[in-house]
Amino acid sequence: MVSIVTKKIKENEYLYLVDSIRKKNKVIQKTIKYIGKKRPILKEEFECMKLSYKNEDWVLNESKDELSYNDHEEMKKASNSYKKYLDGLDKVSKEKEREKFLSIFISNSNAIEGSTMTPRETHNYLFNDIVPKGHTKKELHMASNMINAWDYVEKNKKKIPEHKDLFKLHEFVNRNIETEETLGKYKKAQNYIGDIYTTSYLFSEEKMDLLLKWVSKSFKKINDFEVAFQSHAQFEIIHPFIDGNGRVGRLLLNWILMYKNNMPIAVPVRKREKYISALNTARRGKIKGICNFFFNEYIEQYKFVN
Repeated sequence: MVSIVTKKIKENEYLYLVDSIRKKNKVIQKTIKYIGKKRPILKEEFECMKLSYKNEDWVLNESKDELSYNDHEEMKKASNSYKKYLDGLDKVSKEKEREKFLSIFISNSNAIEGSTMTPRETHNYLFNDIVPKGHTKKELHMASNMINAWDYVEKNKKKIPEHKDLFKLHEFVNRNIETEETLGKYKKAQNYIGDIYTTSYLFSEEKMDLLLKWVSKSFKKINDFEVAFQSHAQFEIIHPFIDGNGRVGRLLLNWILMYKNNMPIAVPVRKREKYISALNTARRGKIKGICNFFFNEYIEQYKFVN
């Protein structure tokens, strides 16, 4: 049975997460994690600790494809067709296409988190130095932060991301939004998604370590697109940062896609409910839904009429 135990050392009291294991006629207490100095622990926080200790926050127990071979081929064909289209453009036109994608990606990714800036306003702000009216400083920071984070992804996309890269992405994404105390660091306090439990902050670093190792190994076992889609779901379940997890997670998704020379994807805010629903289904261990969601969006995004 998992519980929290108080231990007194000299004049101070400290909290530990422990598991009581019965062996024959004895009950042995196994220390799982040191929590910190004695303080009140909310029931929800304790539930997150138990969730992580029991590994119920880990859904990538098997490295297997959820989509069909034909689905994989269709996405690869769509990606290659768009790359061929780009190859036929001059330098200026290519840059215009990049700006178009980033305006859509950034505005939609931020809109999923509450921003009201449109793709046109985002484009004018980021690429034409026109500050849109009626938006908060936070919304403006969210836009400029995301372009800086994207530049980092583009510069480093030829390697598999590491912990330090995720820290940099988080620094970029939440600059002028979070304080230096939490910026670019895995969470040290519990966070939630509404009433949904996320990985306990006591386990977040080790679960992220497992995820990065899973990404590296899974390229040899499953389709490249599926590595990106499935790891995105696991990242959002862990929710490793105190804030900014959705935006960092969608950057990471595209990093992994581009690492394998595939075109990136923008999740449209109009599909927010379907996207969130697919992620919630993944929390229950059924990750095919999120793979299907991304497949449909990818094909839609890179659809040519002939």
